Amino acid sequence: MVKFLSSEEEKRVIDCIKEAEAATSGEIRIHLQGKVNKTAWEDALVVFDRLKMAETQERNGVLVFIVPKDHQLVIIGDKGIHEKVMNHFWVEVRDEMLKHFRDKDFAGGLCTGVKLIGAKLQKHFPPGDTEQTNELPDDISYDM
Repeated sequence: MVKFLSSEEEKRVIDCIKEAEAATSGEIRIHLQGKVNKTAWEDALVVFDRLKMAETQERNGVLVFIVPKDHQLVIIGDKGIHEKVMNHFWVEVRDEMLKHFRDKDFAGGLCTGVKLIGAKLQKHFPPGDTEQTNELPDDISYDM
């Protein structure tokens, strides 16, 4: 199987996550999976739960779930952020990411998505007055 991201690209994406999260109390996670088990949506919900995305204080976690082999992309925003942006925003983010993916620019697509998500999180969930707490890891999780 062809690797979706090189080590350098993975570092670039993680740096994008850290930069986006520095300006918000929200959390962004990226998960790459080897194949779809049920449906991409159902698999993403399982991963959302496993990664404890719904356990952030303000319910403002966002999961970008990708199954490269099956060309599947799901973006799930927890209750707090989803209530503020609704479905049209997630479709917009997906479409922008897919523009990059079609050109095989996977890291660029992920960073574009992370930046768009980060900007919305910053608008609706600015960092608190106290020191920013990173509630979830910034690394990319894998089930390959």
